[in-house]
Amino acid sequence: MKHARKLLAFFLVIALLLPYLSVQTASEGDFNPHLILSDGELQNQASMNREDIQAFLEQERSYLAYYRTTDASGTERIAADIIYRAAIKHRINPKYLLVKLQKEQSLITDPNPTQKQLDWATGYGVCDDCTTRDPDIQKHRGFGVQVDSAAAIMRWYYDNLDQEPWIKRAGRSYLIDGTNVQPLTLATAFLYTYTPHIHGNKNFWTLWQRWFDQVYPDGTLVKSKSGATVYLIRQGKKWPFATMAALATRFDPKLIVTTLETELGRYETAAPIKLPNYSIVKTNGIYYLLDNDTARPFANYEVVKKLGYNPDEIIEVASPDLEAYQSGAIIGEQTAAPLGRVVHVKENNSFYYVGETAYQPISDEKLINVNFPHLSVEKISAKELETWELSAPIQFKDGTLLGITGSPMIYVIENGKKRHIADEAVFTGLGYKWENIIWTDQFTGLNHPTTQPIYLRAAISAADVSTTTITAGIDNQNSGQTLSNEKMIRTAAADTKFVGRIFSTGINTYLVADQKTGEVIAGKNIDDARPLASFAKVLTAYQLQKEGINLSRSTTYNAEKHRALYHQFRAVAGERFLNRDLLDAALVSSLNTPLQMLVDSVEPDEKKFVARLNKQARDWGLNQTKFIDTTGERMETQSTAREYLTMYLKATNNVDVQKTLAKPAYAYNELRDLDGKPYHYDTHSNELLERADTLPWRISTSKTGFLEEAGAGLAMDIERKTDGKRFVIISMGNPDFTNRFAEPERLARWVIESF
Repeated sequence: MKHARKLLAFFLVIALLLPYLSVQTASEGDFNPHLILSDGELQNQASMNREDIQAFLEQERSYLAYYRTTDASGTERIAADIIYRAAIKHRINPKYLLVKLQKEQSLITDPNPTQKQLDWATGYGVCDDCTTRDPDIQKHRGFGVQVDSAAAIMRWYYDNLDQEPWIKRAGRSYLIDGTNVQPLTLATAFLYTYTPHIHGNKNFWTLWQRWFDQVYPDGTLVKSKSGATVYLIRQGKKWPFATMAALATRFDPKLIVTTLETELGRYETAAPIKLPNYSIVKTNGIYYLLDNDTARPFANYEVVKKLGYNPDEIIEVASPDLEAYQSGAIIGEQTAAPLGRVVHVKENNSFYYVGETAYQPISDEKLINVNFPHLSVEKISAKELETWELSAPIQFKDGTLLGITGSPMIYVIENGKKRHIADEAVFTGLGYKWENIIWTDQFTGLNHPTTQPIYLRAAISAADVSTTTITAGIDNQNSGQTLSNEKMIRTAAADTKFVGRIFSTGINTYLVADQKTGEVIAGKNIDDARPLASFAKVLTAYQLQKEGINLSRSTTYNAEKHRALYHQFRAVAGERFLNRDLLDAALVSSLNTPLQMLVDSVEPDEKKFVARLNKQARDWGLNQTKFIDTTGERMETQSTAREYLTMYLKATNNVDVQKTLAKPAYAYNELRDLDGKPYHYDTHSNELLERADTLPWRISTSKTGFLEEAGAGLAMDIERKTDGKRFVIISMGNPDFTNRFAEPERLARWVIESF
């Protein structure tokens, strides 16, 4: 009776909500042979981590999920590790390798591949006119070699484009299978270089679309920007809600995300959801209780009356109205609570969901609000549970956004598993809202196995091959910069000077020092003054600590005072932030505005603070160092590599500066949120930290920097893994922004092997 009365009250509330909604449709794009993949996509090595790749293979029930073999170096590893390491080593998207494995040998879906399929996994080295028995190609044989080679050749194409005229290029026309193809991106051109057939590349595109284009998980509520119809994504289809009552009895309407009509057009439209959840319906003389996707028949009308359902609640429906529902268990005279019960056991202060034959632990009270908002909590004794069997813990329902305390990762739940949302760009691009994240404990999080991550469809455009201008002042962004930076200040070749052993590189300036003694052991142009760019933030952070900034206090964003020249910080006027979080944003993400806020909190007159930075530099004997701002966004803020070494070593002696520069990632909530987007998280702007376990050194601290005039820069304190020897490596004036971590990595490897 109690449950029936609560449902009646629930329906009365719903009846006051919005009535019927309209339906929107759209069309799906077709294969474009001129544009298969963007350069940003092909080179996005961080799109999946090792766990993401493993989860993908397990989700697809791939033979490779548990396949172990040797990698290109002869070390035995699982397939996911081999794929991940090859992607990171050659800076190629692991998604590319997964699609390649399927396209060439069906290794993702074939449950029992032959040794030949595994040995020639990506088709590398096998030409149209040769066989796999050809002795000249046996050096390419083996799963690990094949995966590594498939990634390596794509990187080789990028690196040798100007030296090898046979590599296909963007913007030129090629006759392929009788069709005139003009690749719009280098990535597309390279795909045709590797596989010179339209059909093969269309297969590649189709697989990429199926697996890695934007796919909303089951349980997502979505509507288009221009339409009113709300859909439930389920089983790869979109199910329109015919009434708000049908929606609101199943989900909280605040969870609706908004997307483009073209995204909705990718889903087949299923039958409309017309009836409110928990309705009692009657058709052909049989009564049913609608419980989400299930229609449970009552044994007879007497059971309906016994359970206390009001005849006025019963809805007459036609048989087709129930076609979308699965048939559930019969509700008989012994059924006391057909919707189950949520109980609180006083002896152990725990919550459980009690069904008809079993009870399930509820490890977090938030599960009650998310999964069972229609049920009241009953207090019972432990003895009352003895008649039921213990079953698996309750999981958050599909579509729930989940954060786990202590982790920067955000997930969405689908089929009881959690799918990783990589970053803020994916989160906001999918239309999710920060305030809808449910934060739970680690134990509850572990109750949800991890499956493949959720992706965001990349914006593919011909801009990938155009010469575009970099937005300076933020180091952690994806940019369309070309390989040559004409604005960068360079030392003339005749004036170039070296210290110690020479490392051949196009970087204008590098310095290698013994971290313990500060002795410079190798360098190039280390006494030439260059723009510091975001390197300057390290001394500013040190000075803030010196002046006693309290990182446990907060600062409020003022749009008039706190707007840097290069403003990339997501904040609205009046929002308040913990100072420690602002320091993370300034040093880890290399954002300018958070540092301005911190400076303002100790010195409202920035010029006075800058004067104190210059005094500190002079006190240390740094006569070629000059600050005119606190963030390095102006090219006149300058220093040399030798003098910056002094700044870096002294600044990182401060515990808070050192700890912050060491963080691979961070996550925090605004203390006062005014735009409904309180959650911030990011990874370090030094991309080498993402694959630290694959490098022969540990990164103790690091800082990136970039201005067009400065070029790209990277300062790192590294420790050789074999003997603990530490070095400080500073590179300044790297003209290749797109691949700005390649040369510093090569330099660091040289240092590790040479000193």
